[in-house]
Amino acid sequence: MKTLSVLYILAAYLLCTATVKSQSLSPSTTKVLDQLEYFHLHNQPEEALNLLATEIENTSETTDLAYFYSYQSTIYTTKDSLLLSKKLIDLSMENARKSGNKNALAMAYRGKAFLANAMNMPDVVVKDAIEGLKQIENNDEDPTTKYSLNYLLYGAYSKWDDSEKMETYIRKAQHYALMAENVNLQVNVNNGLSSMYQARFKKTSESQLLDSSYYYLSQSFALQQKNPEKVSGNTFVITCINLANYYLDYSPENLAERKEKAYRYLDLAEEKLKADKASQEKWMNVFGIKSGFAKKEGNPALAEKYLLQGLSHLVASNKNYYRLEYAVNKDLTDLAFKRNDTKAALQYQQRAEELLKKSFNEQQLFNVQKLEVQYETEKKDKELQLLKEREAFNRKQNYLYGGIASALLFGLGFMFVSYHFKLRYSIEREKKLAQEKEDAEQQAKMQILLEKEEQARLKAEQELLDLRKQQLEKEALANSLIIDRKNETLKQIQNKIQSGEASHIQKLIKEEMLLQTDFEDIKLQIQELHPDFFNRLNEKAVQKLTPLDLKYCTYLYLKMSTKQIAQILHVEPQSVRMFKYRLKQKFGLGKEISLEEFLLHSDRT
Repeated sequence: MKTLSVLYILAAYLLCTATVKSQSLSPSTTKVLDQLEYFHLHNQPEEALNLLATEIENTSETTDLAYFYSYQSTIYTTKDSLLLSKKLIDLSMENARKSGNKNALAMAYRGKAFLANAMNMPDVVVKDAIEGLKQIENNDEDPTTKYSLNYLLYGAYSKWDDSEKMETYIRKAQHYALMAENVNLQVNVNNGLSSMYQARFKKTSESQLLDSSYYYLSQSFALQQKNPEKVSGNTFVITCINLANYYLDYSPENLAERKEKAYRYLDLAEEKLKADKASQEKWMNVFGIKSGFAKKEGNPALAEKYLLQGLSHLVASNKNYYRLEYAVNKDLTDLAFKRNDTKAALQYQQRAEELLKKSFNEQQLFNVQKLEVQYETEKKDKELQLLKEREAFNRKQNYLYGGIASALLFGLGFMFVSYHFKLRYSIEREKKLAQEKEDAEQQAKMQILLEKEEQARLKAEQELLDLRKQQLEKEALANSLIIDRKNETLKQIQNKIQSGEASHIQKLIKEEMLLQTDFEDIKLQIQELHPDFFNRLNEKAVQKLTPLDLKYCTYLYLKMSTKQIAQILHVEPQSVRMFKYRLKQKFGLGKEISLEEFLLHSDRT
């Protein structure tokens, strides 16, 4: 038998029956809630309903009514009375809103989320539970309600198998269970944590997850042993059955030891069940585990016997457990086939089919209730929306009537004041607009002026940079000629030394000093040269010009005589004249055109 999944669902149903100890409640109401807690711990839902009915009849306090109706709704939800539960939730919500008490409103949302959980509507559970938490997010007066809302969120996300969100909300529930100092809630949280880790183990088969699951079950049991009167019978039985199931399916010990330990927990569960301190369907879980051990021992007859004992307890409870009975009869059918008892197998199968039909009909009734609840909820929501819209409309209408009355009463005076006010406002506005326009125009003019000044400044800077660049280029050209001359002189001195003509060196130096003055003049003239002078010469030449050609062109442009050029270059004047002739040929000049005039003209164009 698969017992754990059933029991963890039951644990979720138990969570919202925990009573609240809010500081906003009166002492008499708190006393009533203490009695409800006692009935819950001792599995007495009918007594709890009778007490709630009496208190509801005897009070008109809206906060108390919000709490009492919410508790009533929760109990009827566990009885599958969904429509009645929905009506009680509406009453709880109505009184909570009238009271203006945030804790009462959170309590109403708790009951609403609990009903949605029973109808397997996790999206609605999340919506209502979060809305409930918003009401009390800034106070910790009611940690029990915060626990319940977070536990409901844990249950909703477990249906979506969202492991991360499950852990987030179960840990929050654990925090508030400890804050409330409620042992029963702490045990429920530990069982929830155990369930979460076991679900993870089933997906990953990581042994440490199974260890964690067992650890939290052990913690639950230890708390119950230490505080037996503070834990409900249902919670205790669930813990014992889950521990027994661990030894049936997961414990690494040998079968005999596992059975001994499991039966120890099952015996404790049976004590509570015999004392009617837990719901009777758990008998089936107890005998289902015993049947499981009998199967592992290879004793199908004993396994069948245990299942039949469990069925007898279900039948004796006078309640409908069709789905559970169906599952047991299917298991009995398999056992009968295994021991070749076809007749018994057929009987069990027929019984299972009958129970399946009853279960289907029961589910249909449940679904009808669910649809009616959904319809009523939508209808209520629409009515609420309509009331809000009508209230807003009435409020606007009242404002309108008030405005009309005021207008009729003070109409003439208002019109007179309004006219003068508008006139004064219009004049001031025109003045302001005119001033703004004038300021804008002035600012625009100033901006244009600044832009022009900036452009002029940039242009002047650019022209200055261009002049500076040209000056530097000219200085570079002049210095280049001087350096070339110096290099040529040094070369001649070196040649004189090597040829032994040292006596001529002094003469050469004197000539050079005489030429130095001429070069200073030349340097000044070169600085007047156009920076593109050489480029223009190359463009006009019909033959490629050599560096020496360009040097001759520079000297001629500077109007140096043939003799001066010969002295600078240390050549004969005849050589200079011949070179000038070759230059005319390279420029393609006729005899009638002077080379000097051509070069001067090249600098101007």
